[in-house]
Amino acid sequence: MDLPSKHVLHLSKRIGARGAGSDGEAAAASYVLRTLDDFDIEVNMESFSCWKSDLTAFLILYLLAIASYLLFRYSYTLSLVVSVAVFLLFLMETLSWAVISKLLPRSNVSNVMARVRPSEETRRRVVLTANYDSAKSSPLGRPCLARSFRVLFIVSFICIIFIVILGIVGLLASLTKETPHTIYLAWVATVPFPLFLFLFFMVIFWGEVRGHYTAGANDNASGLGVILSVISSIADNPLEHTDVWAVATGRGAAGGRGMVALLHRHRRQLKDAFIINVDHVGVGKTSIITREGVMLGFRCSWKLRRLARAAANKSKDLDVGKGRCRVKKSDAMVARVRGYKSMTIGGQRGGSYPGWKNSDDTSVSIDRESLDDAMKLLQLLLEEIDAQS
Repeated sequence: MDLPSKHVLHLSKRIGARGAGSDGEAAAASYVLRTLDDFDIEVNMESFSCWKSDLTAFLILYLLAIASYLLFRYSYTLSLVVSVAVFLLFLMETLSWAVISKLLPRSNVSNVMARVRPSEETRRRVVLTANYDSAKSSPLGRPCLARSFRVLFIVSFICIIFIVILGIVGLLASLTKETPHTIYLAWVATVPFPLFLFLFFMVIFWGEVRGHYTAGANDNASGLGVILSVISSIADNPLEHTDVWAVATGRGAAGGRGMVALLHRHRRQLKDAFIINVDHVGVGKTSIITREGVMLGFRCSWKLRRLARAAANKSKDLDVGKGRCRVKKSDAMVARVRGYKSMTIGGQRGGSYPGWKNSDDTSVSIDRESLDDAMKLLQLLLEEIDAQS
């Protein structure tokens, strides 16, 4: 069996930054393809086109929200229309149903896939996923801001709601013949909301413009390394009744678009599959991520959670916790939003994902014991699924 640390070192040190559209991204996909080919199993690549970051759409929406606030002085109706549109589009982008993002420039990228068929009749299909790209460093990646990111994101959404309310108030006040001075006071009273949006916009904008793609050791060479190690073991000893897919997804930093492409192309085959995402498992305590989503919290599949807990209990030396991911759209969250049975195995420390958008996310920060724990949990989970199939 290959050690996961071997793959993490190659991806984060020898290849390094794996930003969208970069040579590093292409090199990572090639490495995964070569590695899977060595296991003598079914391997292929599926290409799709995608934008580079999901944060660009939110930057546009924040600017539109501020514009709708300024438009209030000229047209209450136009201000309300723009703010309502921003409200709806913000929700869509947050839930990974891209609208604004589809207008952004694209480049080609691929999901790298492998399949290990069972030794006997297929009764269950399991998909293991981990994104192979790395994100840009950002002020948001600092530990204090990373822990506060969900709160800041929700506050920005509340600010958009208040700008919508302002438009409604202005329209109603004009119909009831309120004095212009009264309406002006309402406009001035809501100035903290667009001001907060502008400040939050600047923080994100700074990261998108001035940030550099990280080495992505924990995010997410760690998850991919664990999956490659587990697949190397299964390739030699296939499960009895479980068809295992391993997918290295592209453009995780663009909002889990590799997973979106996978589900779009294989929706019938994956309808009843278990989808297990492995993310940020190189640092911290190996955990079952029970709830995911930056704003709305989506619970993991209760069946997978029960199976994972049963698998963990079979090992006396494996201490598995539970946690939440509130900083990114993981592959599991993208699948869960669309009604699939999914769950993430992640590493938690201090209530956040260490290394997320952080320039210090290098191979030096990786804890091999955490990698080994995640690998062991994933192996036991697959055996548990197979035994109960």
